[in-house]
Amino acid sequence: MTTSKITKRRRPQPTQRRTAPSLLRWGVLLSSVTPSFPLEDCNYCEGKSTGFIQVPGTECSEFVQCNNGQIVQTFNCSPGLIYDTSINQCNWATMVTCGPDYVCPTHEPTGSPANEPTPIPTFYPPTLSPERGAGSAPRPRPPPGSPVVTNPASSSTQEGAATSSAQEPLAPYRQEHHAAVFAHLNANKIGISNNIFSRARKVHKISSGAKVDSDAFRHYSYLDFSRALRTMVDVGYVVPMTDENGNDISYRNTFYLGDATNVNGAAVGLVNVAVFLSQALADSLSTGSCDEVNTDMYNGYLPASNSCGQWGLSYQDMHCDLSEATMECPLDYGMQISAGPNAQGVTPFFCGSTDMYPFTGVANYGNVIQSADSPVQNREGRTDVENCCWWGRGAVQTRGVCQYGKLNYYLGARAFEEGRPAIFPDINFCATPQKICSTDPKSGDVEWIASLFRWIDTVQSYDDPEWSYVQQLNQFVMGGMVDGFFIQAVSGITTQGCHSPPCAGDMGTAVEMADAGERWSNFQQVAQTLGLPVKDVQR
Repeated sequence: MTTSKITKRRRPQPTQRRTAPSLLRWGVLLSSVTPSFPLEDCNYCEGKSTGFIQVPGTECSEFVQCNNGQIVQTFNCSPGLIYDTSINQCNWATMVTCGPDYVCPTHEPTGSPANEPTPIPTFYPPTLSPERGAGSAPRPRPPPGSPVVTNPASSSTQEGAATSSAQEPLAPYRQEHHAAVFAHLNANKIGISNNIFSRARKVHKISSGAKVDSDAFRHYSYLDFSRALRTMVDVGYVVPMTDENGNDISYRNTFYLGDATNVNGAAVGLVNVAVFLSQALADSLSTGSCDEVNTDMYNGYLPASNSCGQWGLSYQDMHCDLSEATMECPLDYGMQISAGPNAQGVTPFFCGSTDMYPFTGVANYGNVIQSADSPVQNREGRTDVENCCWWGRGAVQTRGVCQYGKLNYYLGARAFEEGRPAIFPDINFCATPQKICSTDPKSGDVEWIASLFRWIDTVQSYDDPEWSYVQQLNQFVMGGMVDGFFIQAVSGITTQGCHSPPCAGDMGTAVEMADAGERWSNFQQVAQTLGLPVKDVQR
């Protein structure tokens, strides 16, 4: 079957970490927050193999333990005590002098290939994702007066056009209210790490009572997340475009942190982050796996061929619309990939040619190989895994040849080859989609940036004649965040491509969204962690 388109904190010496400031007064929300963390959150342990170091902005009331250049534990001194470098412990403040804070390294931003970058407006309608329900609006164009990103080296963006030299990265542009959002996130980063990023480990330990196998869980770092968010907020990516006369009117897409001209802009931006994290909880954070996990039982079996697509989807047939068809990844019959282990213990997804796997059988438990005594069909009748390397990957999962292709077109090797700024010029996401789930600590932001791109391109850009994400987000915030149907609609866009699932028009599955209630609960958990005043109402 052809399935087209899813068409923290300065404080008066508390004994506990400060909880998030109350956000009940939206008029002064966040705009009055005084950041005590450096706005550029960085790794204080960078270049430090072992030892301890005070946390900047806390007046030595907090310090961290370093191991192999990474933060492994954070300590909070009791009232009247501060960190003492001579004993690497808390000591009476009257006996210790707080030394200078660690200064995050700064890098001179590289200028845009043209003149100074024109300030990015708070929101551009991004290119409409093809993963969209039937009846969606046509692909938007930048509104009149939108700033243009001029890139002389990329005057030709036809397929195959390339440049022999690396393109200069886009210079970041920061709006004033962005600082308030990042200060608020930084003030709650311990809660984010413990309640959101480590949720899978906690749930597994509570439910099983067993020691958690650290190798089976993805390590989600707040530092990786905050760096990725900063990149997609300040820099984003270039959308190449020309007017009717052939003039370059390319523009940037960025993660939406609210309208700078709106007194509630920072609040809206923070809620956009919260909604993103709640969907990430459902997609990957709750399972602790970057790779999609096999869950679709069919005829009493768990087919290994579900790597080709679950719940009626065929990932290799999730094509872009005609205007973006050249962006999608080409099929590769010889591609062979295996997913990483998962905490559920299910046989990880794998793909390969029919020469290697003439047929596939049943997935097993214990992260072991499949049982392939006889062919076992998935919901779409597949018994092989050829061209089936496009399963979901990332915090908010990228899946299908269109989504991987667009990621590569805008952020990866193809952008670089065609003379456009590329965040990952050395990664071809079509040839190596598994790079999203790299276990290299130096690549920890790849998964998050890929997920934020997916959010910008698919969810944030959603502008159906009946339902616009950005408009509904603003209304949701102004209404006190009591409308569970907003989260249900966002969940439909994320999972099925339309705001009112089941989305039979574009996926042909007509499958009800079974986890709508869970996704609303996820949002409530994230909102509580961030101190957002969401009410516990029935969806």
